[in-house]
Amino acid sequence: MYPRSRFARLAALCLWAGLASLAFLRTPAPAAAPHRSIPPEVQAKLGKPLLRYDQPDEAQEFYRLKRAPVGRTAIPVERYLKALERMERMPQHSTVRGMALPSRAEMAGRGISYVADAGSLGAWTALGPGNVGGRTRALLFDPNSPQTLYAAGVAGGVWKSTDSGASWTPLSDLIANLAVSSLVMDPRNSNVLYAGTGEGYFNVDAVRGAGIFKTTDGGGHWTQLASTANSNFYYVNDLVVSASRSARIYAATNTGVWRSLDRGATWRRVLATDVAGGCLDLALRTDRAGDVLFASCGTFEQATVYRNPAAHANGSWAAVLRETGMGRTSLAIAPSNQNVIYALAASIQPRNSYNRGLFAVFRSTAGGGPGSWTAQVRNTSSRKLDTLLLSNPVIAMLRECGFGSSSLFNQGWYDNVIAVDPRDPNRVWAGGIDLFRSDDGGRSWGLASYWWAQSRQETAPSYAHADQHAIVFHPRYNGTSVRTMLVGNDGGVFRTHNARAATAKGTTAPCNPGNTPFVWESLSHGYAVTQFYNGVSFPDGASYFGGTQDNGTVLGTDTEGPDEWTEILGGDGGYVAIDPGDPDVLYGETTRLSLRKSTDGGDTFEAAVEGIDEEEDFLFITPFVMDPSNAGRL
Repeated sequence: MYPRSRFARLAALCLWAGLASLAFLRTPAPAAAPHRSIPPEVQAKLGKPLLRYDQPDEAQEFYRLKRAPVGRTAIPVERYLKALERMERMPQHSTVRGMALPSRAEMAGRGISYVADAGSLGAWTALGPGNVGGRTRALLFDPNSPQTLYAAGVAGGVWKSTDSGASWTPLSDLIANLAVSSLVMDPRNSNVLYAGTGEGYFNVDAVRGAGIFKTTDGGGHWTQLASTANSNFYYVNDLVVSASRSARIYAATNTGVWRSLDRGATWRRVLATDVAGGCLDLALRTDRAGDVLFASCGTFEQATVYRNPAAHANGSWAAVLRETGMGRTSLAIAPSNQNVIYALAASIQPRNSYNRGLFAVFRSTAGGGPGSWTAQVRNTSSRKLDTLLLSNPVIAMLRECGFGSSSLFNQGWYDNVIAVDPRDPNRVWAGGIDLFRSDDGGRSWGLASYWWAQSRQETAPSYAHADQHAIVFHPRYNGTSVRTMLVGNDGGVFRTHNARAATAKGTTAPCNPGNTPFVWESLSHGYAVTQFYNGVSFPDGASYFGGTQDNGTVLGTDTEGPDEWTEILGGDGGYVAIDPGDPDVLYGETTRLSLRKSTDGGDTFEAAVEGIDEEEDFLFITPFVMDPSNAGRL
């Protein structure tokens, strides 16, 4: 029998724009050390399948190797723009009507709606996964209609929900680049949005973008800003729009900070840099007639925070925060008192155990000017929990929890976000692998989520997927009757309705998911931005499964639908295979040499590497394939 009927038919993998944002579709027509790992004996003690997850730098390099042409160091995404233009002029064939159809361009010239006639080409059914999610670096509320949300997946483009996350619709499948890392809304017209492409947080030249795309109808149609179709906008890491004049837009890219005074038609670089990563974060005051703008530049090498008191009028930039050993730094201004600004800095201290973990949390209460910043907490602080904002908390506290030997696995270069409670300038959030909150201006911290509090059998209320990238508050947040907050992470979008619930504090805070009353819920309902490495269908075409980045090996079924996928093997999933003569025999893997075999339809897996003597030179994701004429041969 098939495993609990949890699969669904695979006819095609939607692999668009050279990325791995895959949804399973059906048509009726014919290296580094693991960042999150727990020893097996500790897994048994915790009662959770805590396999290793998430090696994001190696995952990105794998995508590049798989998709870039021979001899190219980057994926030439401009080719997709040319392909889309040519597609518009290509004739189409209707499998439903058995006849040729004009090209889209010709249909448009005749005034024929392509959407209205799309049924002629045959219908596709989305099979999911709709409940697994994927890396999400940008989130927006529509302030005029808070039930309307926008989310951007780095391998799935822009999605929209009009029912507070109960369902999602893709908006940008044909914008030629689905690596959307930044998203901003015109504060005076919520139908106008700008999407920045390219994910510039990595130390390899992996998934670059194609500039900035703009919509004026709430995501119905997108156009590439021609002025950004160049190497200065390969990685658009952040975008902000002036609160006083929405024609002014600022972009933080791999080459510095750029400003447009005409809604993106033209751009001028106002801050140049050649530091690794360029500029990665912007923070803009909204309480001034002019634009007081902060920019944080640099990752993997010395970072600097700059301030421009008159960015709208060619004001001068000044370095306001720079300490030796400071790496990627995220910024947040307190909405209720915009003289208060925070900076969450990762460490690049090479011989320090916190390298790529926390360097310090800084705060200024005087508008962020030079000399006004003080370190609220450092990686040398006496309270260990306060030093783990950008590390894996439970792994760092294994000894204190009685689970084993502690280790520091740090990801401050990858997941690093800070935000301030809209009504309290002393209540500040930090997102690394897990979520933390400080109620005293960043001097002490409590744990608010547990990445490991999930198994196939149950999920603790305090579970939120690991690797935080975005934190946003409900537009009507008041700290009392409305306390809703959303986060974007490697598992999609999560929400809490009480952002002021008590956090877990003290030495043993990471040891038990029940240490905090926080309740998180996944909003990944039809949000299909999961990054697949590989996937296959079952022999009857009604079931399928595949390996994903940071979301394990997952499976779904026609019977249970696109929002009922389950994880059958933890860790970063890889290639998969199925015995066509015995569908209970499945093969999967995690990373490198890790082939696993199941004989019970995916309920359990055992290692299947006996006889392989080589242990070193395996790819991060090791391809394997079954001989179609001999299921015993891999």
